[in-house]
Amino acid sequence: MMRPPPGFVLAPAALAAALLLPPAPASAQARRTSFPRVEVGGGGGVAGAVSLGARDANLLTNNAAGSPFRLFATATRLQPAAVVEVRLGYRATPRLTTEGRLTVGRPSLRVSLSADAENAAPVEAASTLTEYVIEGGATWRLAGDQRRWIPFASGGAGMARHVYDGRTLAETAVSGYAGAGTLYALGSARVPAGARRSGLRFDVRLHVMHGGLAEDAGLASRVAATASIFLAF
Repeated sequence: MMRPPPGFVLAPAALAAALLLPPAPASAQARRTSFPRVEVGGGGGVAGAVSLGARDANLLTNNAAGSPFRLFATATRLQPAAVVEVRLGYRATPRLTTEGRLTVGRPSLRVSLSADAENAAPVEAASTLTEYVIEGGATWRLAGDQRRWIPFASGGAGMARHVYDGRTLAETAVSGYAGAGTLYALGSARVPAGARRSGLRFDVRLHVMHGGLAEDAGLASRVAATASIFLAF
């Protein structure tokens, strides 16, 4: 009588043993896969200058060509300014975090007048604005939590509102951004899964505005750089 090969006996036995073993506790599985879900942060930085376009002040003429007569030319620019920001995020996966950001600054709006028809000297007028930028977006981590430095890419959109001093006038533009940065873990980089974390965040973003103050410029762009501290729990 032929004996069955060893594997013929061992395979059913291993399968039966696997079925009889109790599953890993749900709490142990959660510990292996959990991570801080909510992130809050705040900090500050600098938003760069924005060219808001140029325009000529013209008079209609009755010449045969119908060409306008230029009185003077204008160029408008939003100056660089210090900004403060607050941020709230929800970490949907270990790599993906959705977030909202409020940034507030006090840039100067400068209008330069030149090429005067009567050869007057160029002049410049300035007005201080309060700028509120509200944006929603996401970050994608390029490395896991067990590293002290974690690079990421970011992007999103929202609106930029500029309020003149005295609240006599306000302009609203559509805003979008794309950027990159890095997170730096404070304390030990190797902490238990799901434990509270804190650290520093450094961002560099390219912002694009359309409409509002930038109506004459089409798409107006600028660069912003910020540093902040965050807490994840």
